[in-house]
Amino acid sequence: MSPRSWFRRPVAALRPVLTVLGQSWRCDRSGTAQVLLISLVVGLLPAWQVKTTAAFAAALLSAAEGGHPQVGGVLFYLVVLALLGLGSQLLTLLQNRAMQRCQSRLSAHLADEIVSRASRFTLSQVEDAGVQDSLQRAVREVAFRPGMMLSQLVQAATPVVTFGSVGAILWTLDPRVALLAVIAPFPTVVAQILQGRRAHALEHGRSEERRRINYWQHLASQPNSMKEVLAFRLGPVVLTNHRRLLTRIVGADLRMANRNFALAVPMVVLTALLTIAAQATAIVAGSGDTRHLAGLLAVIQAIGMLQGSMQQLFGAVSGMYVNQLYLRNVQEFLAIEQEASAEGELTFPEEIAGGVEFRNVSFSYPGGERLALDNVSFTLKPGQVTAVVGLNGAGKSTLGKLIGRLYEPTGGSILVDGVPLTDYRLDSLRDRVSYVFQNYVEYQLSVGENISLGMAHEADRSTARVEAAAREVGMHEHITALPQGYRTQAGKLFAGGVEFSGGQWQRLAIARSAVRSASVRVMDEPTAALDPITEAELLDTLTATSAGQVSLMIAHRFSSVLRADRVLVFDRGRLVEDGDHQELMSLGGLYAEMYEAQTAGHEPASKAGAKAGAKAGAKAGAKAGARVGAKVGTRAGTRAGTGA
Repeated sequence: MSPRSWFRRPVAALRPVLTVLGQSWRCDRSGTAQVLLISLVVGLLPAWQVKTTAAFAAALLSAAEGGHPQVGGVLFYLVVLALLGLGSQLLTLLQNRAMQRCQSRLSAHLADEIVSRASRFTLSQVEDAGVQDSLQRAVREVAFRPGMMLSQLVQAATPVVTFGSVGAILWTLDPRVALLAVIAPFPTVVAQILQGRRAHALEHGRSEERRRINYWQHLASQPNSMKEVLAFRLGPVVLTNHRRLLTRIVGADLRMANRNFALAVPMVVLTALLTIAAQATAIVAGSGDTRHLAGLLAVIQAIGMLQGSMQQLFGAVSGMYVNQLYLRNVQEFLAIEQEASAEGELTFPEEIAGGVEFRNVSFSYPGGERLALDNVSFTLKPGQVTAVVGLNGAGKSTLGKLIGRLYEPTGGSILVDGVPLTDYRLDSLRDRVSYVFQNYVEYQLSVGENISLGMAHEADRSTARVEAAAREVGMHEHITALPQGYRTQAGKLFAGGVEFSGGQWQRLAIARSAVRSASVRVMDEPTAALDPITEAELLDTLTATSAGQVSLMIAHRFSSVLRADRVLVFDRGRLVEDGDHQELMSLGGLYAEMYEAQTAGHEPASKAGAKAGAKAGAKAGAKAGARVGAKVGTRAGTRAGTGA
């Protein structure tokens, strides 16, 4: 290894230390300065204690040789020693208080940085297993590693000062003793460093195992998963997998513990022998002259202090070395670059005039072998509800995510009023796109907050809008009957929470979408958890579009599809059919096959179609007049009645 490499390695190891110190300084300058200043003063106290001890011993010997006690001088040095000890303890208490403040603020600062960085990732990055492993490692370490590193940095600064001051005194008394006292802690420190490297390598390599353990623990502890665990009697399966992973981890830990023990024993013995050699050398050197007795006492004390400071120093250094290995997890995560997203300066329109055009759009998921969307072209018109249907895996949900730029197309482009999505500001775009996701989030917040999150970035966040959205989805009366109304805690995760049914949670998700001032609405299976009556009532709201608003509804249930003005049919990533219900039924293709499969076993097609059309026409007529009545009622009923 070249000299330059030898130099670079310690510099690289020091970089995380200096980074932590710099971050602590930014978080709390006065606290960090106080900690460092006190550490320097505390480091000088042992040298004063050695000097005072030598003077105290000399005063005792002088009193003994003189034949009469010199109480005044002896008491003076006793008081000085006591004050030095008391001062050291008080300074340590002040240092600990300042250290706790710095550690708390430092950990909070880094935790905030991690969450801030994660919140700016793209959906593809969040779904990447490697990013997830890095995130889990960073979250695991940030709570205590930075504080430990800062504490060990101070622990290293104090013995450095002690080593310099006491070492200088000891060197003037006997260089051989000083040398032996300095090298005595080295074997133990080497063992600590090697053990730390082993522990880091072991822990770093089993991040996925840790996540799998957390997953099995989640299955066994969360209400959403426990219902299936109990119903299918999956307890033994969960327990078996959990135990298997724990056994593997515990076995690796025990093997490492045995290796560490075999390494530590000879190192500890060697340290003890070197310490005894230093003390023996000092005793032999001063045993022939009683005049050196006071100096011998000072030497013995200095050996203990020097060795203690060296052990503290090397222990802190080895601890910093180990902790900087773990802190790399935090730095590696914070070093992950956000995927570049092209972004223009235009403001997304409040009302869309020409529509949202997919022009030869293709998309494949990272690591995927096939295209989720394959050269798709169509235009979503404002003032219309466009339904998207297809078999599972046809690429339906991907469409909606592309509109909000949650994913970026791997081919082609998406335009709004003839302008590429990338020409709009990303925040402006997302503020104008409203979602009801199939896998919506059940926010463990108040009921009102569950709805108001939909308008978090809008100027008008009035409670009137929240209540209006709740009325639209039929939840207002239920909410006002709760113990604290809209302030009631939703979900049982926290104290005082009220659990909702799946349909009620979905209606809260719909209200969160409805309260948003959006020009594009994307609804992915928005009524999947609702009963038929509630679904019929909500569909009127969901399909009542206004001029300038684009609505995309992804659905499997034809009760929703029949309300749409237009239907896009996808099969294995390709757009295979496009039209309204009547036109698609006349084609006799995939749409007709899906419709007949879903309505098979129910009423005759003519009656089912007529009823569905009439009901849709009557309900929608109150809101949208002849549009839904003519298109859904007449077309669906007539086409089904004629056998289409």
